[in-house]
Amino acid sequence: MKNLLFTGNPATGKTFLARAAAYYLCYEKLNIDSLQSKDIYKDLDKIEDFIGSDRCEFIQVYPSMTYEDIVYGLDIKATGTMTVDYVEKRIKKLCDRARDTEELHAVIFDDISRVDAGALLGNLIYAMEFRNEAVSLSDGSTLCIPDNVIVIFTECRNFHAGHLDYALRRRMDYVADLKSDRDVLEKYYDSVNANAGRIIIDIFDSIKEFLTTNAAPGVPDVAEKYMPGHGMFMVERTGTAYFVLDKFKPKMMYQIFPFINNLSSLGILRGNIKTYEKALESKLNTGISGLNRISDIRKVMVNSGEHVEPYSLEDTVRYYENEIISNHCSDYKGILESVIDAIVLNGVFPCDIATDSLLFNIEIASIPSKSVPVAYASYLVKLNDAPSFYYETAVKGKARRNPHAYYSTRPGNVGRWAERTDVAAYEISYTDGSPSNIYLPLNGLRLHTFTINNVCKDNNPAEIYGAVYRLLLYYLNLYEMNISLVKGHSEAYGDLDALIQLEIKYLEALHDGLKNVNAVTQTEREKARIDYFGTKMMNLYTLWNQQGTHIRVDKEKFDALVLGTTAFDVDAYEDIFNITNGTEKMIEIKGVVKMTDLKDYQQIMENIGVRQMIFQGPPGTSKTFESKRFVLKQLKPESEVLTSRFVSQEEISAALDTYKLSESDYANPSASAKLSTGGWDLVQFHPSYGYEDFIRGIEVKADGGLPSYNSVNRILGKIAEFAKIAEKANHDEPPKFYLVIDEINRANIATVFGELIYGLEYRDSKVSTPYEVEDKVSIPVSRTKDIVLGKNLFIIGTMNTADKSIDSIDYAIRRRFLFVDSPADRGVVISCYQNVSENDDENSIELLVFDAVQAIFDNESYFNDEYQKSDVRLGHTYFLRKRKEGYEEDFVERFVFQIIPILREYVKDGILDTIEELIAIEHTPSEIRDATDRGERVRFISDNIMLYVKEFGNITRAGKRIDNEYVGTFIEEVRIKIGY
Repeated sequence: MKNLLFTGNPATGKTFLARAAAYYLCYEKLNIDSLQSKDIYKDLDKIEDFIGSDRCEFIQVYPSMTYEDIVYGLDIKATGTMTVDYVEKRIKKLCDRARDTEELHAVIFDDISRVDAGALLGNLIYAMEFRNEAVSLSDGSTLCIPDNVIVIFTECRNFHAGHLDYALRRRMDYVADLKSDRDVLEKYYDSVNANAGRIIIDIFDSIKEFLTTNAAPGVPDVAEKYMPGHGMFMVERTGTAYFVLDKFKPKMMYQIFPFINNLSSLGILRGNIKTYEKALESKLNTGISGLNRISDIRKVMVNSGEHVEPYSLEDTVRYYENEIISNHCSDYKGILESVIDAIVLNGVFPCDIATDSLLFNIEIASIPSKSVPVAYASYLVKLNDAPSFYYETAVKGKARRNPHAYYSTRPGNVGRWAERTDVAAYEISYTDGSPSNIYLPLNGLRLHTFTINNVCKDNNPAEIYGAVYRLLLYYLNLYEMNISLVKGHSEAYGDLDALIQLEIKYLEALHDGLKNVNAVTQTEREKARIDYFGTKMMNLYTLWNQQGTHIRVDKEKFDALVLGTTAFDVDAYEDIFNITNGTEKMIEIKGVVKMTDLKDYQQIMENIGVRQMIFQGPPGTSKTFESKRFVLKQLKPESEVLTSRFVSQEEISAALDTYKLSESDYANPSASAKLSTGGWDLVQFHPSYGYEDFIRGIEVKADGGLPSYNSVNRILGKIAEFAKIAEKANHDEPPKFYLVIDEINRANIATVFGELIYGLEYRDSKVSTPYEVEDKVSIPVSRTKDIVLGKNLFIIGTMNTADKSIDSIDYAIRRRFLFVDSPADRGVVISCYQNVSENDDENSIELLVFDAVQAIFDNESYFNDEYQKSDVRLGHTYFLRKRKEGYEEDFVERFVFQIIPILREYVKDGILDTIEELIAIEHTPSEIRDATDRGERVRFISDNIMLYVKEFGNITRAGKRIDNEYVGTFIEEVRIKIGY
């Protein structure tokens, strides 16, 4: 197999499989058929290393790419002076390298359908078929593709892409036609909670069915051609089922839903998209709430059937402190039972996680049965299964052996339940209405060894120390792992994560300290050690305290222990709870089910690994404002501007000014304070904006009358380099950087980003560019053609959805972005009016006209339903009161010179129109004042506005021309008549 093609819709794994194929075929020398059986995710680092090696060239195809860029052509070097030569390019160089060795090499052309493949590849197409045969180049030299070069293509097959040249397609030895594949999702989510995987796959099935049943007339095979690829449904599988769905929900909201909405905007889908999306969101929310199949866990006495009351964490802690510790921790059953109770009752984990991940987990405690085949249980076992779990001891002088239960129903002579002559168990009830089950705790315990490698050896009793230690360690590790996934949400989560890590160290230090606990006899030493450990165990505050409890620590001692400036030991840990210097820190015990705020876009981007986001909406919906406010919130969350009731664009910009990257920052990064604080920059796209304006290009300067030429980074190249330098200087916690791209869809994104389309998804991967520039990241400074987008760089775009150029963002690019709607917001109009006027009512001319304009879009007689209302509704910024005095004239001018002209453009574009005769129904300001209610008043104004935009320049029934003066007079008289 020498020429391979992976073709399919967006997000079906084309690039993912092409990269994997290059590695497995060239490095591991496997055949292509074995690709499907490989666990690619385990080999991602190896694949990345191979893609970056000199045995592979990854070429991200983009519209302006030519044969001369990749095979043989002009090379311009600009380092003060400019030199132009014909040189070998990446493909020719790789083929020459491969010819001198037997090792397999690979070339990957990603998104070949973005260009005319015949024009791009030229005589490479011939060379692909006739290997080792020389092909002439323009300067008389030759090129041949040797047998040990595998050429791999990916083709994004959708309505934005061109058709692949037949001359190229027929030369493929292998073609993989990839579709949005349910089976891939099932395999991918096989390792997570079955219910979580099922919920995601159910949503996948629902969307496919919706596309099938809601295809627009005349559009065939919609589900086949336009189904979102399975990659859009895949999120990181780390953590509990709740965290998996927590990552999936924003991906559904900000990637899948915009994808479907765009299909509707293009006329491919019909039906009520928004209603369907609401139902799908509700379905996901219901699935999340139903993940916990356990409705309740109660404590019950096995023999009497009575429920234990009270069954609370407070009662458990009180018993442990007053009875177990005071009796030197000799009640082994009570110790383990109390730990189990704390895990069940403290609310840190939902019941299903507490049981499945801890109390039923045979990796922690593995108790074998005597049944055939052997079964295993952990800390809890079903009452009916308990008789199968026992060990036997020899009886002196007899052949028979005595059985001893691991999970006994026999009352003990001592312990918590001795007076009741009963044994405690756990009754688990279920949300689906199935019968509850009784589970017995592990209670066949002894104290003999202090190993932490297991709980019991074959045919031996369970060891209390190993049982408790292992359960505590797993509990803390599971807790820390889940909290670490969300600790970026707030400082509170970071403090809690640090406390749990200290508790893990404390637990390990207690184990190490057992060797220092001594007594005269072996038995006394064992008792002294369990007494020491059992007593100290109460200092694990995240176990013995309820979710929501605040733990007081000495701030300075805590921070010093976390940072390592104070050496860790048992005493140092215990001392952080002694407030001695007047400074304290409150750490809240939080549960692990913390669903991401759908407005926390930073956390969402990091959670799902998509570091590009676009605020999209119609004109006047504060998209640029929202993008800047988002950046300020990340760079300076404590800014007073963010807490203001109403804040202006100017105030946001002023607060951001400190963090704005300047030319001096880019020129000398090591001297910039922003290396540690983070920073941002802004660029506005326009139709003539190109690659050389955005990534890299040649800068011409006239020094002393003589021109000098230098290849330089442009804004993306500069901020990417600065972010990598900052990451290198602050490796443990790299500061974040943001590039805001205003009006991102006004330029051809595929052309402007060029090969960096690949870099958007594969962060920290080297991407080769045509320009060689000074590399300030390397030490010493060198020159490089590579560019790297680091994980600490975020791209924030704004997009006008009413812009006719929206289709320039094709689906292969769209899936690399999150799309956040910025709708017209009535509440902002009200808030602004109340803030400026210092009134608490809603009696403003701005709000009245805002409602009237929105009513135009809700009127079926005026609005063309081939458009999405949310894409074109006029935004709130045109209706904001900006000053207390003089607002009257200000709003008239905005109405006449902004609102009416935009609506007139909408009429020209066919977004708004009507066949009704509007001139005859024009309403006077007096009629509007005397309307029966506010709704009728809004409708009257709405009709008049539609009249003015449609008949602008024509004559009214009163014989007056509809012009700017007429429209302005109308809105001013309405305000006066109503008294606004």
